[in-house]
Amino acid sequence: MIPWMREQIADAWHSRRGSRTTKKGSLGLSMNSGGIPDRKGDETIMSINASTSSDTFSVNVISLEGEIIDVLVKPDYTIEKLKSIATKHFYGSDSSKLPSNFHLVHPNKIKQLADENNLIDEEVNASDELIMVEVRSLAPKDNTIEESLRGPNIDAVIRATNHLPLPKPSKSPPSTDCPADFQAEIRKILITLVQTSAKILMHSTEGAKVYDIIKDKLELRFKPPNDPKTVKYLTDIGFSEKKVLKALRLRKMNVSEALEWLIEHQDDPDDDDEFERIFVDGGLINNDAPGPSSPSISVGSGAVRRKSIKETCLDMFKGSGRQSLKKEPNLVNVVALLLDSFYQYRRLEFRPNSRIKESLIEMGFDEKDVIETLKITGNNQSNACEWLLGARRKDLQDLDDGLDENGPIYSAIMANPHIQLSLTNPKMLLAYLSILETPSSTSIWINDPEVSPVLSQIFKTYHAEKHAIHMNRYSSSSDSS
Repeated sequence: MIPWMREQIADAWHSRRGSRTTKKGSLGLSMNSGGIPDRKGDETIMSINASTSSDTFSVNVISLEGEIIDVLVKPDYTIEKLKSIATKHFYGSDSSKLPSNFHLVHPNKIKQLADENNLIDEEVNASDELIMVEVRSLAPKDNTIEESLRGPNIDAVIRATNHLPLPKPSKSPPSTDCPADFQAEIRKILITLVQTSAKILMHSTEGAKVYDIIKDKLELRFKPPNDPKTVKYLTDIGFSEKKVLKALRLRKMNVSEALEWLIEHQDDPDDDDEFERIFVDGGLINNDAPGPSSPSISVGSGAVRRKSIKETCLDMFKGSGRQSLKKEPNLVNVVALLLDSFYQYRRLEFRPNSRIKESLIEMGFDEKDVIETLKITGNNQSNACEWLLGARRKDLQDLDDGLDENGPIYSAIMANPHIQLSLTNPKMLLAYLSILETPSSTSIWINDPEVSPVLSQIFKTYHAEKHAIHMNRYSSSSDSS
């Protein structure tokens, strides 16, 4: 069957080529003075003058019905002229088939030819085939009036709904999203767990080992840099030695990062954020540093001089502290020092939130006061606004305190058995401290098979308790309304 079809297609093709060749040979091509061939009946006779110029060539034009005409043209012929010749040949004097009703398209170049251009401009070459395409009529314009498409105005809506009763305001469901201070509250939870774990482990057999680990961490944080060349290089640039030592300590002797920190904090005072603690017989007796006007504080019968974290740690490293520090390592105190060092470093690394800063400045507050207030409140906009308006409450400050022991979140966290067991594990204490020091390390600890279940339990307990608090508030507001 298939070979027979091939033969039939081949015969049809050869017969068509033969008929076209015969037709071309039988045509006596004669051109009138306008270049338009004369039509006699259904055939056009065109004569070629023997003296035709050598720059003439022929192109094929295909009609809508598939008929083909071979037209002898010159390069300076316009597309409009070629189209007129083809239209006259295919449709004669039919008034419905005017040249303006058609376009000529070059199928090889896939483009429409402009009527006013010459053949040479449109790059039409000898033996090219051009297709006549009918010009599409424009779509009828929609006569719809714009006013009929408009909806009713407010007055019409009020008139139509005037008889309906007023709807009751819908009660919005409580939000279950994490609060904006989620990170701050998680930090409070971890501080509480660290302080509690230190109290439990201090009297265990592993307490001394954990103490030595934390002491080594403090030594790395507060030990003065021992590279005089690096210190001299940065002081020669123009920074004070005290600030250079602080920058190198913060950036762990990385010169480029220390220089970057110095440039960012060049306007800070040299003694900025030197937090002071009070120690009596090696024990921490007060978490709140007295004001700058109080160089000492009375304890018992005498006065005790304030000491900065750095001074206390250096005394511990040199062994020049009080005898009680040498007698028995105090894990609670060394953990308190490490937590305060975290807070100090966070304050030194502080950068004000640009959006909150601009918002407060637009309210009329001085930029310097805004930056200092944001530092005090930890970029909390509402607390900063209250502080700038004169409130000086402790709860407005970002002090890195633990959870309120009378609060529901503290009770829920401490009542969970999984979290309680973690307090006796030295590894969990070190994990909590690591997350407090570098929050990004959470992604590392969350993959630890021993630490991950406890962290997941902390997050679940926190979110469950926060959801319960929101629901209670929502229920109370609903009952009151």
